[in-house]
Amino acid sequence: MLYDDPRPISLLTGHSAVEAISKLSTNRLSVNKENNVERAVVCDGSGRVLDAPHIVWDESGVILLHTTSYKPDYLKSVARTLSKGSGQVMDATGAIDRFLCHRDQCPDQAGLVIDNLGVMGKYSIVLNPTRSEKWTNTRLTPEVLIEIGGLTDDHLKGRYLPHHIGLADYVRLDNGCYPGQEIHARMDSRNPNKKKMIWIEFEDPPNQNSLIISGFNCKFITPSGGRIVHGIIEDSTEVGFHDTAIGTVNTLDILNAL
Repeated sequence: MLYDDPRPISLLTGHSAVEAISKLSTNRLSVNKENNVERAVVCDGSGRVLDAPHIVWDESGVILLHTTSYKPDYLKSVARTLSKGSGQVMDATGAIDRFLCHRDQCPDQAGLVIDNLGVMGKYSIVLNPTRSEKWTNTRLTPEVLIEIGGLTDDHLKGRYLPHHIGLADYVRLDNGCYPGQEIHARMDSRNPNKKKMIWIEFEDPPNQNSLIISGFNCKFITPSGGRIVHGIIEDSTEVGFHDTAIGTVNTLDILNAL
C-alpha cells in the first residue's frame, strides 16, 4: 500500500538554489546529479526545528519535500536570496506525486525512492510512481506518520532541538553561521545531549502525557490516546519491553525520523 502524502512540496530554481537552502540548514548540502538526495534541517534562532525537508536534485531545480503540513515561512527568505539571481521558489504540491510506503511494498517503477526511513529504517518516500492496478493508495494521516516514526507538526514549529527528535546526525557545526548554530555549539561544548526520541507501543492507549520507563521520566511529544506515541527520554534508556505503572510497553529508538 502507498500512502498519498499531502504535505507541501517546493521547487527552487536558479544556479544558487542549493546554496540558498544550505545557508539556513544545520548541514551544508551537496545535491547534484551524482548525489541527488540530501536532507536539510532548518531551525529558528533558539536552535529548535522548524522543518526537516528531504532535498532532491532535479534538472529543473531543487525539490524540497517538507515535513510540515503547511508551507514554512523560511521560504520567504529563500525566495529573497534566489530573486537576486533570477531564481524563485515555486509551489510544486500536486505537480509531483509523493507517497510513503513500506520498503518491501514499493512499486517496481518510480521516479525516485528515498529508503531507510522511519522506525528501524523500514519505510521509503516514493516520487512519481508509474500508475498500476497492482497497488492501491490511501491518504496519509498524522496518526500513520506517528506509527511509522515520522515527524508531524507536533515535533516541529520550533518545539524541539534536532538532537531530541532523531535529527542530531544532520547538525554540522562547521556549516558556518545558520539560525540556531550558537545554541548547538554551546550544547556541544558545555552541555552534551542526553535525550533521545523513542517510539512507544502500548497495550492500551494511555490517557496521560508522560510515563516513568526504567526509572526515567518520558514526556510524550505526540498526542496520547493512540496505541503508539513518541516520547523524549534519557539517552541511556534501553530499547525493548518495559514494565510500567500502566502495563508493559515496547520502545524503539527513532534513528532516522521520517
